[in-house]
Amino acid sequence: MLPQLTPCGLITLDPHGTIVDLNPTILDWIGAPRAELIGRPLEAVLTLRMPLTGGDGQLPTDATMHGSSGVVRPVVVGVIDTDGGAGRQVAVYDVSARSAFALGFRGAEAKTARGRQRLQILLGAAVGFAGIRSEAEAAELLVDAAQRAFAATFVSVHLTGEDGVVQVAGVNPLLDHWPEGFRPTGAVTIAGGEVLVVRTPEDADTYVPEVPMGEVFRAAGIQAALASPIRSKGETLGSMICYFDHPREFDEEAVPLAEALSNQTAQAIARVRLEETVLRAAMHDAVTGLPSRRLFEDDVERMLQSDFQALGVIFIDLDGFKSINDRLGHAAGDTILREVGGRLRRVIREGDVLGRFGGDEFIVVAAVDRPDDTAALAERLRASVAEPYAALPTELSITASIGTVSVDGAGGPLVIDQLIRAADHAMYEAKMSGGDRVATITRLRGVA
Repeated sequence: MLPQLTPCGLITLDPHGTIVDLNPTILDWIGAPRAELIGRPLEAVLTLRMPLTGGDGQLPTDATMHGSSGVVRPVVVGVIDTDGGAGRQVAVYDVSARSAFALGFRGAEAKTARGRQRLQILLGAAVGFAGIRSEAEAAELLVDAAQRAFAATFVSVHLTGEDGVVQVAGVNPLLDHWPEGFRPTGAVTIAGGEVLVVRTPEDADTYVPEVPMGEVFRAAGIQAALASPIRSKGETLGSMICYFDHPREFDEEAVPLAEALSNQTAQAIARVRLEETVLRAAMHDAVTGLPSRRLFEDDVERMLQSDFQALGVIFIDLDGFKSINDRLGHAAGDTILREVGGRLRRVIREGDVLGRFGGDEFIVVAAVDRPDDTAALAERLRASVAEPYAALPTELSITASIGTVSVDGAGGPLVIDQLIRAADHAMYEAKMSGGDRVATITRLRGVA
C-alpha cells in the first residue's frame, strides 16, 4: 500500500557524483549545515544497495542515510536526469519505522512492475512540483501524474478561490450534464475532506443523495471515479477527480496513491501562495497598503499600453501633516495616511492607478475622456482630503496641495517620469499659493 506522501529529500549532483545542492529536508535529516556537505561525494551521506545509473531504466532502490549524530535512516531513492545527463537529482524518501512510508515499504523492495511505475511517478512528480511557479502549473502537473498513475480516462482539478470552486486544469466529462444550480464539481470532495471511491454510477448517488448523480455519470458515459481533496495544514485548497469510462476495480494502493499526489500538489500550491503573499507585501506600502513605487510604475506601464483618449497625472502633497507628526506622534500620522489613502481610493475609478511616493505624497494616474477632466478629478480628490478627521483635535486639519498635468492620447510615446515631474511642479505652485487647491498644466500631445 502506498501511503500519504511524506516530505521528499532532494540531492543535486554534478556529473562526477559530487554534491552541489541539498534541499532543507535532507539537511534536517542529516543534521549538518549545507556548507559542510557541498563538495562531498554522494557516498558520504548515502550507502546504496545498487548504483544509481539515471535515465528511464533506473528503478528505485533502497539505501541508508547517515546522520551527523550517528543515526542511520533507511530510505528509498530514485534518480532523475535534470539536464541531459550533465547532472542528476536524487529524490530520497524516509522509510524508517517513524515514517508513513513504512506502511508501503516495510520489509519489502519494489514488489511489482505497477508498484515501481507508481513510485517513479511519485518521484518524478516530487521533482516537478519543486519547480512549479503558479497554481495552474501545479494543477496541470497533477492532471498528468494522476492520469498516468491511474490510467484514468479524464482528470480534472478544481481549486478554491475568491470565485468559489473553479476548475483550473484537465477535462470534466460531467460538466455538460451537471444539475443546474447544484454545487460545482469537486465541492462534495472538498466538503468531505477524504478520498471518495465511486465504483459504479450507483455509488455516486450515495455520496450525493440530493441530486440524481448516478444519472449524471451514466449520461456522461462515466462508470467509475476517484476523487481526492487537496489539503495543506488543515486547509482544503481544492480537489482532484479521476474519471473512468469503463468499470474499474481499485486496489488497496489507490486511495493512498491519490492522497500522496494530492498532498504533493497541496504543498506546491501552499508554497506558491506564500510566495505571492510575500511578493505582494514587498510591492505595497506598509502603512497605507497602496502600491509601492515599483508596483505603481508597473501598473502605469500597463495602462500606457492600453487605448485611452487622454491621460491625467495628479501629484498630491498633504498640507499640515508635519504638525500632526510633531504634536501627536508618528503613530497618529500613520493613521491619517491610511485614512487619506482610503479616501483617495474611493474617489478614483477601478482602472486608475494610485500610489504613495513616500512621506505625505500620493500620485494618481488616470485615463480620462478629455484633458480637462483631470482637473475635475483632482478637485474631487482635494475635497475628499479636506473633510474632517475624527482622529484629529479641532485645531489640527489636513488639506492637500495638488498639481496635475494632462496629455492627449494622440502623439508620441509618453514618458511617465516627465509627467510626474511636471505634476510635481504644478503641486509646488499650489502649495506656494496657500495650499488646499489644485494647479493644472494642460498639454495637447504626448511627451516624447
